Amino acid sequence: MSASRLFKGVCLKSALSAMLLLPLACMAETRVGANSVAARLNFTVVVPPVFRVLQVTPVAGGYEYRVWTNQRSVVLDGREFRFSQVGESTLRVPAAPAALYLVHGL
Repeated sequence: MSASRLFKGVCLKSALSAMLLLPLACMAETRVGANSVAARLNFTVVVPPVFRVLQVTPVAGGYEYRVWTNQRSVVLDGREFRFSQVGESTLRVPAAPAALYLVHGL
């Protein structure tokens, strides 16, 4: 072995030893309060309004509609009808105006 090769080997070993003694720059350190992470993730869900007429029954003075909706209220011919719950409800229309059209069975 030549002297220059031996010298390179010794320098390389001493450099590696020195690097192992120093803390690595990318090493994670434990600190107080570093054990928690906070993040925020938002979702937006768009639900289109649904109004379905399930059954129409003529009653004295108008019609009774059994409807299903995912809304608390609907506006028919400029008149607002409110429901007590979302889902299946009964809607009484006293006398259907000539301009009011309810399309059902869709």
